[in-house]
Amino acid sequence: MWLAVFFGGIRQFIRNVFSWENKTPFWRVIWAAITVCVVAVTCMLGYAFYDEFIGHRLYRYSCEDRYDSKLSPDFKYRNNGYNKGKSYIYNSRTKDKVITDIDWIAVPESGDSLIIVAKDGKRGFVNRYTAETVVPFKYDAAWSFTDGVAGVCEGDSVYFIDHSGNPVHNRRFARKRGYDSYVYHGNYAAIPINGKYGLIDRSGEWALLPEYEDIHIGARDMWYIMNNNKCGVIDTNGEFAIPMEYKDVFIHSDNGITVVKADNSQSRHDYDGTMLDAFVFDELYHLAYYINEFDEEGNQKKAVDKMMSYSANNYYGLINSDGVPVTPPLYSHIESVAPGVYQCQIPGTMECIMVNAKGEKINE
Repeated sequence: MWLAVFFGGIRQFIRNVFSWENKTPFWRVIWAAITVCVVAVTCMLGYAFYDEFIGHRLYRYSCEDRYDSKLSPDFKYRNNGYNKGKSYIYNSRTKDKVITDIDWIAVPESGDSLIIVAKDGKRGFVNRYTAETVVPFKYDAAWSFTDGVAGVCEGDSVYFIDHSGNPVHNRRFARKRGYDSYVYHGNYAAIPINGKYGLIDRSGEWALLPEYEDIHIGARDMWYIMNNNKCGVIDTNGEFAIPMEYKDVFIHSDNGITVVKADNSQSRHDYDGTMLDAFVFDELYHLAYYINEFDEEGNQKKAVDKMMSYSANNYYGLINSDGVPVTPPLYSHIESVAPGVYQCQIPGTMECIMVNAKGEKINE
């Protein structure tokens, strides 16, 4: 009753204000213009409210939380929200639901036929082409199949299975929380034990004992290995292609392996460790210094120096016109201040030193 009386009073007030009775044509035009403005402002405010509080939510729900993804020519996955148990796999031809109450799925990048399906808080494996549950939903964690093997976890115990769900060997490992790479790449998988890392082979034996600070996969199924701030590379046979004695290493897909030495200089090696180029760098830069001449606008001119600077791993060194490095890339910046005189900034500081064209320090 109170609301009825309140809004009735507002309605009567508006009716009196905008009444056409006893108004001259001039005031009728004015009030008509005011009415149009009020209606326009009301519409804009209403649209702004809808866009901010309703439209965005509907858009997020329709475009982000709900979508279909194709698993195979015959089956699709309807995502109705991550970890909500409302998603399902259905036949794209008949529209029949095949597996319901799904939390989420993970499709392997390797293109394997088995995908991970999370359902009722457990993980299992489903054939993407037949929608058949191949490995039951019984695992607390699972990793995608690569090279025919997948890592699974029951409780805190991690082991590896084949496409039939059978263990590939009898080794089990305590799961390290936060580590999500229980995956075979080629013949090996990296396993953490007591804060250290090692490599196991297909039989579950240690190809590399867990004695290293970090091991992770790189291109061509080769492994980065690190310990005591030294880096190396393990090849597909479990051997050191690059000994663990470098500041950093980079495994490229097609152009070998670049190693970074302690002085930041770089060399390039083949995948078996054979030296390809003893000296490689990232970019080359011309150096110029100011001379005692000015242009017509009063700007001081510069002359190009005979030496150049080069970059390697975000550090800079001096190189001559014959392409021979004069200094290692030890500096964060190099500037020519006079012919044959160079100001070199020490990394991590605002301090600089002066060197000559031979790379020797001046006024040491």
